[in-house]
Parts: sequence; structure tokens; C-alpha cells
Amino acid sequence: MKARVTVTLKNGVLDPQGKAIEGALGGLGFGGIGSVRGYESSSLGVVDPTYYDAVGGSKRLIANAELQFPFPGGGTDRSLRWFTFVDGGQVYQEDEKIRLERMRYSAGIGLSWISPVGPLKLSYAKPLNAKPGDRLERFQFQMGTGF
Repeated sequence: MKARVTVTLKNGVLDPQGKAIEGALGGLGFGGIGSVRGYESSSLGVVDPTYYDAVGGSKRLIANAELQFPFPGGGTDRSLRWFTFVDGGQVYQEDEKIRLERMRYSAGIGLSWISPVGPLKLSYAKPLNAKPGDRLERFQFQMGTGF
């Protein structure tokens, strides 16, 4: 296997009743290994000033680019790969315009393995433009989701 590039762009909007449309999932909170690595899961977006929790939003934009390589010494084994990535995204409120300067970005490296018990993914991310109050999580682990 030679190097492989994957690029993903996800958007989402909730209708006035809170139902996901345009390919979105309900809640529209994000951050973490499934969206913008380097930030805690479901931590991006508008933050409640009392409890410091992300309250989600009605719109989101996520972009991921990943360059995957065969693991050195792995021969023809395709179950173990290492990768580099760049992620970007943000959640926005209903009355808010999508502004790229509000998006959070990260870059990093990782390892993926299609193990006998299911797919595993480990990544290390460096947030590129974290703001005060952002909840960071540089090492992240995912189990059971295809990649």
C-alpha cells in the first residue's frame, strides 16, 4: 500500500424544531477525535459562562485532511497505518454567520490498527489556535468506529 490522502468536509444545520438536516447529527456540539482532534469531545462552540460547558449550536462546519502511510516494516499488512492530519471546525448559533476566523484548527500524527476486536485509533494533536477557556486533549483514543 502506498500513501493515501483522505479529505472530509462536514456541515450541519438544525431546523427550528431542533431536528438535524443537511446531514447533521442532533446537538451539533463537537470537538475530539471524530471532528477537531486536540480539543475535548463536545467542547467547541458557545460556552455557558456559569458552568463552562459548551452549549452546542444550530450550525457546524468541519474539515479534515489525513495523509495515511503503511507502517514501517509492515510489508503488505494493511491493518496497521500511521498518519498525519490537519483538522478545522466550529459550531455556530442560529443567528450567527459562519466565520472562518472563529474556527479552531489542529495538526498532528496518529496510528490506526484494524485489530481482531475492531478498529483502534490513537492520535496526538497540537491545537494551532486555541483560545483561553478552550478545553484541550492532545492524546485521544477511539475504538470501534471505522476509519
